[in-house]
Amino acid sequence: MFGKPKDPELFDKQYWEDHVPIAKQMPGLKKYTVHKVVGAPRGDPAYYQVVELEFDNLDSMKKALDSQAGRDSGRHGVKIATGGITFLYAESKEAV
Repeated sequence: MFGKPKDPELFDKQYWEDHVPIAKQMPGLKKYTVHKVVGAPRGDPAYYQVVELEFDNLDSMKKALDSQAGRDSGRHGVKIATGGITFLYAESKEAV
């Protein structure tokens, strides 16, 4: 989750042109989804953009993060995240 960058236009350019190609090289990455935050119930949203990376399981994700592409992606993400960055690891479960 990315906080609001100091220069949103520059962030968007760096994210799509530089970061996405690096991150998409991670082994085992099944799905890469970017959500631009457009509002919040009250006040300004806490985040500018939320990104989901989907892997088969936690072990697959750990291997991807330990890969060269994973390390490069992490360093680049932190570098461009002038509004801060928060990482969370979650397991999915469909509500029925």
